[in-house]
Formats: sequence, structure tokens, C-alpha cells
Amino acid sequence: MREGEVDAFDHAIERAIDGLRGHVDGIMVALTRGGDVLPMSIFTVVAFAVLFAAGRPREGRYLVLGAGGALLLNMLLKAIFHRPRPGEDLVFLLPSLSSSSFPSGHTMGTTAVVASLLVVLSVIRTPRAMRWAATLFGGALIVGVGLSRIYLGAHHPSDVLGGLLAAAAWVSAVTGWVYPRVLPGESTVLRAESSSDGAKTDG
Repeated sequence: MREGEVDAFDHAIERAIDGLRGHVDGIMVALTRGGDVLPMSIFTVVAFAVLFAAGRPREGRYLVLGAGGALLLNMLLKAIFHRPRPGEDLVFLLPSLSSSSFPSGHTMGTTAVVASLLVVLSVIRTPRAMRWAATLFGGALIVGVGLSRIYLGAHHPSDVLGGLLAAAAWVSAVTGWVYPRVLPGESTVLRAESSSDGAKTDG
């Protein structure tokens, strides 16, 4: 970024998205508001409460760690890179923004919450159809929030891509620590342990 090596990538995508302005303004504003810290935090707290009430405190703590840790990591990365926001001429339907641009906090937060929730759904063994539906909806939400940040001129495309990758790396690290057997190739071991736990409970 400091050498300008991503400028061509950013400008090409920005020009393409700028051409859509005026056609989907309401949708983009709604998506970017949905990716704000407050709604993402409320969703995480509610999900934690539901999991805790359902006797799944470990999954609740994992969700909070995945989402909350990504927020702290985003703040750290912004302080390290300190990248300026896009020029004022690109900002559209938003107030002036003062925080650093890289990585996109909206994209990073949404990705972390969605990815952590998908891991939880896998751990608690929800029906496959529900997991597929959550994956499709969550993936669409992540893409939509990321596009909205570029559309509204709040971020460069590389900010959005960086936020997505940083969140994915964080959630993967947390999952490897808390639920290593949820990672690819370990599902059979997870099933065996679940069966063993059930046998102990019956005994």
C-alpha cells in the first residue's frame, strides 16, 4: 500500500462500482448500517445469551472471542497501517470519516461474526440444511457489506479485501485453538468424542 502497488487494483474496482451509484443507494446504506459495530455487537450478545441458556457456554464464549477479538485486531491494524481514507470526492451518502482506512472494520467484523457463528452451528450439529442456509446468507451479507463500503466511498477495495482476510485468519486461529477437531479432516474424531461423551452421560 505504501508503495502504491495496489492503486491500479483499487481504481479499477472503484470505477466499476461508482457507475452503479444512484441505482442501489438504499440497499447499500442498509447493508453498511447492518455491518456497524452496534448491530453486530447486539447480535453477538444475543447469540451468546441463547447459547448460554441452551447449556452451551463454551460455544458462547467462542463466539464472543471470535467477534470481539476481531474488533480489537482491527483497531490494532488500523493503528499500524494508518492508511488515509479515500478522497472526499469519493464519499457518498456518508458523513466525513476520521478513522484509518485499512482494514475495513465493517467487513472484518461481519466476516468474524458470520464465520464464528458457522463454526458454532457445526459444533452443535444443527441440521445440514440450516447450515447451508446460514452459509449462503452469511456469505451474501459479507459480500454485500464489503461492496457497500466501496460503493459509499468509505474504503478502498484493498481495505475490504484486507478486512476479510484478517477476519478469516483470526477466526481460523481461534477455531484451531478452541475446536481443533472442527478443522477439515477431523470430523470423524469429533463424532467419536461426541459418542464417547454420550456414553459417559448414560453411565
